[in-house]
Amino acid sequence: MPPQQSSLFTATRSELFDVALGGNPGRFPIPAAADSQQSWYRSVALAGQGRYSAAGIELRRFRPHSRELESLHASTRASWFRQVGNHQRARRFDGRAVFLVGLTGPPASIDIVEARSDALTGLAADALGHGRFRLADTLLARSAEQRDGPVGRGLWRPALRAAWVAAELAMMRGDGAGALRHAECARALANDADSLRHTIKTDLVHAAALSCVGETDRARESAVQVACAAATHGLLPLRWAATMLCEGTGGVDAGMAASVDLAAAIDRLGGSTVY
Repeated sequence: MPPQQSSLFTATRSELFDVALGGNPGRFPIPAAADSQQSWYRSVALAGQGRYSAAGIELRRFRPHSRELESLHASTRASWFRQVGNHQRARRFDGRAVFLVGLTGPPASIDIVEARSDALTGLAADALGHGRFRLADTLLARSAEQRDGPVGRGLWRPALRAAWVAAELAMMRGDGAGALRHAECARALANDADSLRHTIKTDLVHAAALSCVGETDRARESAVQVACAAATHGLLPLRWAATMLCEGTGGVDAGMAASVDLAAAIDRLGGSTVY
């Protein structure tokens, strides 16, 4: 059979995957999705660019074709709430994500591994946001259990998300060495990833870990590089977060936007209103 052809208006799955989880995260406009899986990729891509209003609309366009995908929808919404600081609402969506796929029995498919791991990692991040560090530890351990075994082996994305949260948890505890260890683990996982957005986020987590061990000059230098990379690829939320780290570790370089201006740009795209 000849390869599937894409039109100007409707993307193939591979095109949308490339924007959401591949090497072209800044592509815009993003072609339309044709089914619920493509729509999930498109919503992830839009949110990565800071287009939260559009991402929320996109996620409601199709009914998920499976409980696993519906669970991923809920986890995705939860992650958006966390990005704008609303851990309470995030927890409700992460709880629904767990409910949809359950936790009994070994995972029988890659889809179940990803859905369960994302939901549990999200709940761990929610617990971290509420200062419940021991609960976060427990949830991260349960998330890791879902990735153990032959079905989950080699899945970089759920493992990478868990490594980010583990590093953030160590930072919140004041454990700089632990934070750096988890951040370096995330970097090793990101080396196997095709997602430019995930690689840039991993570099941001590593820069934050450097600041946690007192390496403020290195942290600032890394944060500047992350902010510039995020700007180049249209990843507004990561640019904002990296700029805040720059400001906290010595200041932005000449010509860089201030974090308050980037936050205002996110607000205009729906960061503080749509949810």
